[in-house]
Amino acid sequence: MDTKPFVRLAEPRVVNCPWLPPDLAEFYSQHEGVGLESSLDRSVRLCRLEEVAHIRWKDLFTTSDDIPEGWKGFTALRIGVGIFGDEILYVLNAPSCPLGSVLAIGRDLAGPGGDGPFRMESTLVLAASFPEWLTHLERWGWVEHALGAFERSSESQQEVFQYYLALNPNITRPV
Repeated sequence: MDTKPFVRLAEPRVVNCPWLPPDLAEFYSQHEGVGLESSLDRSVRLCRLEEVAHIRWKDLFTTSDDIPEGWKGFTALRIGVGIFGDEILYVLNAPSCPLGSVLAIGRDLAGPGGDGPFRMESTLVLAASFPEWLTHLERWGWVEHALGAFERSSESQQEVFQYYLALNPNITRPV
């Protein structure tokens, strides 16, 4: 099975979504995500264009009263999900990473993700930008190692850990 989380379109399309950041609009003009309902055999299921959604903290969890300190203004675009249901988000505003970062939020991530006083467990920055994340995924055969337990050699384990450590300097355990 092809594990790539998107396909190239036969012809470019016009993406008329003014709310979409330029790098995502460019991507979706040439590609389509496999969709959130795609096979669970993929470590990443990238959203189809119509599935990309604006997210606030209250959209991620059922108790919006429990917004962590510093996260009240959090906004992102849901761009995919991981193999265990982790949310993959394009950051618009987060206290632990810059605009355009790709952030995962889930139950058992190696966080705390990002940096700063409001970083928190169950988050992990996957890349500093969407294009960098795609390059990272391609490097590892379209597998997002941070979102599941995948077999790899000890040499590649160290390389993967160093990649995530550079983005998340306070992670508490190996990815």
